[in-house]
Amino acid sequence: MREVKTKGGEGAARFFDPATLTNFACFSALFAFICGMILGTDGVQPVLAACLAGAIIVFWTLFQMLRLQAVWMRYRVALSTPPRERTENQHRRIEHGFIEFFAYLAISLGALALCAYFASEQKPIGGLTLSVVGDEAEAHQLAGFVVAFFVSFAPLVSGFVRFTFEEAERTKRQIFYSDVVSDLSFWTTAVVVSGLVVLAWAAAGDMFTMEEDFGVFITGLVLSVFFAIILTPHVMRFLNNRHEQIVIAAPASNGLSLLHPGRIVSQIDSVLVRFVAPLSGATQCGPFVPHLLVIVVVLPLSALGYVLAAPWGLVPIVTAMLIALALGRRWAWVEEDRETASRLRTTQGKEIKIGFDNDLKDEALLGYASLFILVPLALHQLQGWTNSFVYDPQFSSNNAFFDWLRFFGAELAKAVPFVDWWEIYNVDIETPYNATLSDDPIAKHLTFAARAMVDLVIMAALFQAISLWQRSRTHNRLYDSGQLDTFDPFTEVNFFERGMIWDPLNRKFRPKDEFEKRVNLHVNRRRELNLSATPYSQKRLSELMTSPIRDVNEGANWMINEFGVLAGTPAQQLAQLRRRLRSVKFLNALQRDSESDRFYVREQKSELERVLLELERRPDLVTDVQVGDLVNILIAVRDLPDFTSAEVTAVKLFERQLTRRSLLALYNLVMEEEHRTSVAGSDLQAAIEYEFGSNSYLYTGLAPMRSKIYSAIETHGLSIKRESDRMEIVKFLDWMGRKKPEPYGIEGDRAKLSRERASSAATLISSGLRILAE
Repeated sequence: MREVKTKGGEGAARFFDPATLTNFACFSALFAFICGMILGTDGVQPVLAACLAGAIIVFWTLFQMLRLQAVWMRYRVALSTPPRERTENQHRRIEHGFIEFFAYLAISLGALALCAYFASEQKPIGGLTLSVVGDEAEAHQLAGFVVAFFVSFAPLVSGFVRFTFEEAERTKRQIFYSDVVSDLSFWTTAVVVSGLVVLAWAAAGDMFTMEEDFGVFITGLVLSVFFAIILTPHVMRFLNNRHEQIVIAAPASNGLSLLHPGRIVSQIDSVLVRFVAPLSGATQCGPFVPHLLVIVVVLPLSALGYVLAAPWGLVPIVTAMLIALALGRRWAWVEEDRETASRLRTTQGKEIKIGFDNDLKDEALLGYASLFILVPLALHQLQGWTNSFVYDPQFSSNNAFFDWLRFFGAELAKAVPFVDWWEIYNVDIETPYNATLSDDPIAKHLTFAARAMVDLVIMAALFQAISLWQRSRTHNRLYDSGQLDTFDPFTEVNFFERGMIWDPLNRKFRPKDEFEKRVNLHVNRRRELNLSATPYSQKRLSELMTSPIRDVNEGANWMINEFGVLAGTPAQQLAQLRRRLRSVKFLNALQRDSESDRFYVREQKSELERVLLELERRPDLVTDVQVGDLVNILIAVRDLPDFTSAEVTAVKLFERQLTRRSLLALYNLVMEEEHRTSVAGSDLQAAIEYEFGSNSYLYTGLAPMRSKIYSAIETHGLSIKRESDRMEIVKFLDWMGRKKPEPYGIEGDRAKLSRERASSAATLISSGLRILAE
């Protein structure tokens, strides 16, 4: 295995090669087998058995942590490598992620559930009899059981904490946000929930009844909500105006404050989204892998919640509910990023909080669906703890879980919209548990909470999924009409994946016929609307050129080449302009000189000046590759007065790029034909042809432009440290500064100004040489 150098040690990865890990796994199995034999020995002391069981847990956890370290070293290197530069092994490492640790988690939770099952059947495991279920459950064994339960999550939590901080450093994004929930939203929610709690508490305690006036009360409550929604914006505007009139002497504190609970809730929400939601497995990669992992995590937690003694079974149940809630919150963050990206037309920047690795819609709905199992289990645990519901054995199926599932289903029929119409037809559903006949208000509160959860959580998630589907349809319709030239990130991927197909004959991706017709229709519609006739947003195409998804990458490049869209970095756009200005289409436009052809040439001029201006702002993007592209562009537009401004900017870029190739490009601009064919200039001409091709002749006859070029050559001469290289520049400038003999001399000597500039540059550089010699 290749050694990976990390901050934790250069040779650590060598220890975690496949042979070592195999030996470690075999040793673990042998150790577990020996411990099992000892535990199965008759008469073994319970203390010794407990110690050996603890040793197995510690050894198993240690193995996972060591394995996590081995995986993380390679994972971090793969994450830090740009997507287009990753090797096949690095792509595979990222795709695998932490999937194997979910298998370890399933083994741990499954083993705990199996132990709890044996305890419920009063079957000893070896010489140790567990008492973690029923009324005979022992507190110290239950405490140890719960500790083992939480320890089983430790490797995954450790891995996701490392991943979160590494991703935050790599993407420059925050980990904890303070503006997810506003103070107004918090206080509004708190008032509404508190009001519902107070009403439920008062009603359950028979403090008031609303038998006759209940309809009037509900109507008034609904009208109050409508009026509150109408008046809230006006109240907020009034408060804002009042706030602007107050002079605040001290700056506001950035810390958490009890007066700003929205910040605290936002921080808690960040923890759920960043560290708890990934425990569901929904953030892992692979077809149907996230769905399977959600099930793998929820099932053993549900089994533990069923067999453990009350109220200890609430620990895995609440854990599963918390993971489902965190997964729903992460989905909400992704959808918020999705909306932000569709408005900003970019997936880069600090405005994006969580990214677009997975839309999490299916996984979040799957997590919410698990609540239909977890809530009956929670009610089962709470009944065993409080015994608050009235139990009628004549309607029992002799299966506690199935009975509670029937009860919860009946409450769903009363809570879910449309389904609650069953009461109109006097449908009577008998269940073994009843809350309305109970004297304990806890039963009523639990039933109310179950219904509220369905209304506020599950139905909201379903409606959100439906609205997303409708929004995606609207985006597609607006694209076809030409009004919209970009999608949100997930619809965008689906757009290109459905449009591009692999052609086995030509061994490359190509657009499907329907996709090509759709894009052409979009371009034509935009022309009719007097909008830019682009197949897709130029800014988004610039980002999609480097997408790791092949269909998206190839689709973006097809659009760029097919419709002549300038996309990518300024350096990439310069290369595209080089191909465009050297094409037959541009040459024909210069020769035909019609109105449309002149417009096309002016359009290319504007694009070139824009790209060169961006490169002038970002000189770090200019390399020798861009120097070659610029020379080829100047050759294509040679003797065209409209491109003089571009030529001036090109000289500035050559001046900044202090390389041999840039210097030769400057030589090429001032060398006339007789200079190139002379004995002194033949070597330079050979070097120019080697760098830029045999047909790379450039000559600028205007004296002001030649003066700028000599100034650029002077900059090169003053920056070069090698004396021989500087002497070459001095000789060249001195040669260019000499007056040409007849018949090459021009009447009035118009080239005098540029020749004097060349001579002065040679003098300045040579004086620097004399200083160095002295």
